[in-house]
Amino acid sequence: MLALVFGGVTVAIEVGSRRSAADSHAKEAGAEADVTRAAQAYGAAVVAAGDPAPTDERLAAVAEGARVEVREVHRTPGLVVTVYGTAPFGTLFGVGSVAACHRVSFHDLGTATAGSVVERLVDCPPPVAWPSPS
Repeated sequence: MLALVFGGVTVAIEVGSRRSAADSHAKEAGAEADVTRAAQAYGAAVVAAGDPAPTDERLAAVAEGARVEVREVHRTPGLVVTVYGTAPFGTLFGVGSVAACHRVSFHDLGTATAGSVVERLVDCPPPVAWPSPS
């Protein structure tokens, strides 16, 4: 009888553990999606500004509003910005965090056909030191 009770407890713990792991995985995936949406919002905000050649300072200012940080800016052959973002997610034992970098490639800025393409990167470049505003 004791073996049946112990076996039942073991099964219940295992099922609960699997549910917790699945729930945590889903929350982490949701946080990853949040980071991607923030990068997409950044691209949309730069396009919406209508500036054909935004300055580094302007790109950084737009990033603040989109909850991302500019890591790299390349202007040739076209404007390509690497942004870094984070998003928290709840876990069984507290809070976890997802961090990711995305490359945002812009085309036709300042025109009616302007747009951006967002691609998640495997690795993040180091942060850049922006000049302080004078």
